[in-house]
Amino acid sequence: MPEPRAIIRNWRDVDPYVGHESAVIWAILGRQNEDSQDPHDCMQHLSGFARHSLQGHKNSDHHQHEGAEQYYYILSGGGEVLIGDQRHPVSEGSITYFPPGVPHQFFAENEEEGVEHLIITCPVEREGSKPRVLNWRDATPTAGVHGAAVTWLLLESMAEEEPTTDQPCLLGFYYLARQALVRGKASDSHQHDDKEQVYYILEGQGLVLTDGDVHRIGEGDTIYLPRGVVHQIINDDYDGWLSYLVVS
Repeated sequence: MPEPRAIIRNWRDVDPYVGHESAVIWAILGRQNEDSQDPHDCMQHLSGFARHSLQGHKNSDHHQHEGAEQYYYILSGGGEVLIGDQRHPVSEGSITYFPPGVPHQFFAENEEEGVEHLIITCPVEREGSKPRVLNWRDATPTAGVHGAAVTWLLLESMAEEEPTTDQPCLLGFYYLARQALVRGKASDSHQHDDKEQVYYILEGQGLVLTDGDVHRIGEGDTIYLPRGVVHQIINDDYDGWLSYLVVS
């Protein structure tokens, strides 16, 4: 059996399709299954990692997911997200979390530029959580946990024994965090034997080291890290922040 290896894919290299009525969708990573020979169907715990573009003056369909939780991360633009029977304004940096079975819909009908966002999905067999809406700027940064990376913890598991957010909500996911590195700094080199991870580069460029292999990375890259893969993020020469999401 081959050793698990990191997979890096930029959303621009994916062929899009149209779904949810009006959204252009780039399915970046999918779940492993016996019928697929696509190496990007690699995730074992998560079931979907996609980028969506909803043009201005359009809305998505009204839908829900049974047996799966999901969240959006707004990359650019904005609009309103209907969760249950309440609309929430969202903009760049917003996160909207949907527990299993909760109806939701994206509205960009009053926007000129539309919205770009990530949709990340995890299957779950239990319920008991509540929706959550926040912006990463609402979180308090911390430092010193992962080398020189500054970390904003955004969502965390309801099973967390010592929660640090004001509303732990995740049922199947472990956490969502935003991290950033200034020029010349790096995260620590580490591995997770109990969970897979996905990194998404929000801005900047740098390097990722995975089990000794060196990869150049930049905005729009998605990095899949199977369990047990040693990894490290480095901002070697980018003058601004190298910022990225960490999905577990």
